[in-house]
Amino acid sequence: MRTRFSRGLSAALVVSSLALSAAACGGDDTKDDAKKDGADKPAASASATPAAAAPAKPLTDAQMKAAALELKDLPSGWKATKPEADPTVYKTDKAECEPIAAVMDDKIAGATKGASVDFALGKNESELSQEVVNFSGTGAADFTKKLAAAVDACADFTVDAGGEKMKAGAKKLTAPAGAEEAVAFAFALEVAPGMKVEPNVVVARQGTGLFRLMYLADTAAGKKDFEALTKTATDKFVKAAQG
Repeated sequence: MRTRFSRGLSAALVVSSLALSAAACGGDDTKDDAKKDGADKPAASASATPAAAAPAKPLTDAQMKAAALELKDLPSGWKATKPEADPTVYKTDKAECEPIAAVMDDKIAGATKGASVDFALGKNESELSQEVVNFSGTGAADFTKKLAAAVDACADFTVDAGGEKMKAGAKKLTAPAGAEEAVAFAFALEVAPGMKVEPNVVVARQGTGLFRLMYLADTAAGKKDFEALTKTATDKFVKAAQG
């Protein structure tokens, strides 16, 4: 499942296979409880700026490039990475949850790709992927609105990732301020019984453009960096979009 955006989920199927093998051998995995620490905080609403008519002028290639994070924008210890592309298409068992699946796909239907970047901290203790895209007309506002509704409605659903079905769920998180609209949520994917991969996701819109960002941390301490990193990403994105 290695895609330029969903790099954070690249370990999911590997972890799933290892976990099932360990279970068959009577193995025991105690890391799940550690992952849950700090991950069950009360959900907060995404920014509620009403969707407005998108400006006629789309983001330029230069703006989309300038809008993406660079290594110099991140704290020390991060490194740029180049994950392999993968055409995996995500599907859900509930129509109202499809916008969440669309965020996980390598390509968002109707959007023009801009910059796409990937980073890892240390020995991949944390991973971050960001992509900037542009829509025509009100496409960006429409996409953000549908995603917000999906997060509200999809606490539990099933994901089909290239034929492998896994339980999933979305929980609202506090979205970073600064953009015209933003949606943030924790995406939980059960890769094996009792074992979840839980990346945090942000989609922020400015005019006809938006960025989607996935952040996956192995520890509660790593999860605390999410707020600062997404704020940095939002500020840079908005500045470039308005420039």
